[in-house]
Amino acid sequence: MQSRRVKSPQDAERPFPWNCRHCGEREVTLAKTNYPAEVRHDGRLHKFTIADLKLPICQACGEKVFTEKVDAQITDALRRHLNLLTPDQIRDAIKRVGMSQKGVAQCLGIAEATLSRWLSEVQIQSRSMDNLLRVFFGFPEVRVALRDNSQATQLGLSDVAQT
Repeated sequence: MQSRRVKSPQDAERPFPWNCRHCGEREVTLAKTNYPAEVRHDGRLHKFTIADLKLPICQACGEKVFTEKVDAQITDALRRHLNLLTPDQIRDAIKRVGMSQKGVAQCLGIAEATLSRWLSEVQIQSRSMDNLLRVFFGFPEVRVALRDNSQATQLGLSDVAQT
């Protein structure tokens, strides 16, 4: 059983059935399947099963077709499997704390483009950055400490809390 990627958004949007690029039959239809995923993220290979993944499958030869929509489902499932914040949760937290994306990026010490990639689902944040996001959004004193560069440079260097 093969797998193929559909690169053209037009291919992914045309009505079913499609012609199978593997066997040539007009038997590709949208189906649900329990999909055993293996995804490399944050330097590790994660193996998990995605229940009811919706993807085009050739009913004649079993060929699976991976479209952008299928990739998005796999990304969402990985985020759930790893219990990482979603782009919507990050966006809501930024709004809740009353900061701009630029301000959050500066406090966290990351490029604004990095935060933008997380929010636009181009990239998934690492576990360590997810932990930092949770602490940053969860504790006002952390935001205050990281906003003040003079104080931030001293964090963790002594046992006495900086005031």
